[in-house]
Amino acid sequence: MNYTIDASVFIASARTQEPNHLASLDFLDQLQAQQPSVFCPSLALPECGAALARRTGNTALAQRLVSIVKNFIGMRMVALSIPLAERAAQIAAVQLLRGADSVYVAVAEEFTATLVTWDGEMLQRGAALVTTVTPDDWFKMQQITPDQPK
Repeated sequence: MNYTIDASVFIASARTQEPNHLASLDFLDQLQAQQPSVFCPSLALPECGAALARRTGNTALAQRLVSIVKNFIGMRMVALSIPLAERAAQIAAVQLLRGADSVYVAVAEEFTATLVTWDGEMLQRGAALVTTVTPDDWFKMQQITPDQPK
């Protein structure tokens, strides 16, 4: 199965203060164990780095997260080509999604990937085009019980 992982999941995994921190960590650990095919827009790198650095003021932590995303098992970074950008723009206009969110949906659509996100708009509006799930939903689909708090 192919996956596209939204920055919200990676960011939550890196910040202990995030409400979905443990679920995100468990999801990423469990998914990596399956050696998946993951297709994310290269946009995920600056999104993750910027969000973490701005929220924490910790440049080293932000850079570490960028490295984790880039080196995630099975990760294939997808460059934003003109055709992909045009498709994302169309998705944004029709599904009323933010620009960056539409890029994740376009990548998931292109690679017939399940989009994993905590973003409510992406979950709801992206579902018109691709399968969208939260990490919690993914655990239910896999019939895996997330790890208990660490």
